[in-house]
This record gives sequence, C-alpha cells and structure tokens, in this order.
Amino acid sequence: MLDRILEAFKSFCRKVKNFFIKIINGILNFFSHVVSYFKGLSLKQGKDVPWIARRDEFREMLHNAPVKNVGIFQGTYNELTDEIENVRDLQADALDQDTINILGKEKLVVLN
Repeated sequence: MLDRILEAFKSFCRKVKNFFIKIINGILNFFSHVVSYFKGLSLKQGKDVPWIARRDEFREMLHNAPVKNVGIFQGTYNELTDEIENVRDLQADALDQDTINILGKEKLVVLN
C-alpha cells in the first residue's frame, strides 16, 4: 500500500501547482495540527487513507523551496480512485516529540 500511496503522491505533485500550506511559528504538534486536521475532514473508512510524510524527503518533487526547512505533508489517499486528496504542507520551526516518534525513520506513515 505504501508504494501505491507514494506513486499517487508523485503523480499528484506532477499535476498540482498549488495546494494548502500552513506555516507554524513554533513546534508542530501531532495531535493539535495533524490529528485535528484529519478529524475535520469526515473521512470514510475503506475509502480515505490518512497519511503524513517528511517534507525534506519530498522537497525535490515539489520544485520549490520551502519557507521553513522543517515540516511534514499530510493528506488522504482515496483507495477507490487511487488518488491523493486533502493535501496540506505543514511547515514549522521544529517537530514535537509525538510527530518525531510516529515518523521514526520512515518517509511515509499510514495512519489508522
């Protein structure tokens, strides 16, 4: 599934010129910034797959310099249409410990 999400994200980045960017002046908090965003989307199990990814790992794919060097991408993967949806680029001064722990050494983490 991770390979399918990565390929869908690469395709998304090739097609989309602009998507929502949120800059956090301070530390990105996993529960306040990431989980609350997904909860507000009314996701459907079996259709929407929430995910986050390390911003620095995808920087080359975006072809633009970030305002801040730390952050994550978050969005959903629609398993029915094989498309990335609801993408947000969270840029911050630092990541909180929960986000660091959840990402670990992974480039992409599927949340459930």
